[in-house]
Amino acid sequence: MKLSTRVAAAAVAAAISLAVVACSSGPAAPSSLVETKSPTQLLRNEAANRLMAGTDEEVAEQADYSAACKSESEDPDGLYRSWRSTLLATVPSDSAIGVDQFVGALATSFAEDGWVLKESRGENSADKVSTMTKTGSVAVLKFTSTEDTGDGATILIESSGPCVLTGGADSDEVTGLENQAE
Repeated sequence: MKLSTRVAAAAVAAAISLAVVACSSGPAAPSSLVETKSPTQLLRNEAANRLMAGTDEEVAEQADYSAACKSESEDPDGLYRSWRSTLLATVPSDSAIGVDQFVGALATSFAEDGWVLKESRGENSADKVSTMTKTGSVAVLKFTSTEDTGDGATILIESSGPCVLTGGADSDEVTGLENQAE
């Protein structure tokens, strides 16, 4: 084989190797809020469907919005934002004793799909927070359950997308997406 043929073959092999590495590194990170909205909402909806199946919880409220994701000192203009999708489910008093089991079953169902669970306590030390992450997902799931206060308990499902650069809270991109969510 001539030297130029070997060089050409090596160049082709290097290009194929780079293409394989680029393809195997997974999807590119989202670069806009619009790219994160749908996956974030769909993940919240999937969690809600799994929670509601076979239980007597009721949806009290749900919301879809963007929120600043850096501190005011890091981003005084609030240009870095993430998409948030939430759903608050109420659990009647007669079922509230099982709220931890409901959230545990929900977390387990996502763990079976490759999500990783981290548990902690919320601002109110009685609140249990289950945070779920998965390699390759643009969103993070969080379940917060409250104890029964006599009126029942609640389960808050929160799905949040990654922090992306936007034109700010009043930009056309952000206001357009938030108006679609209403």
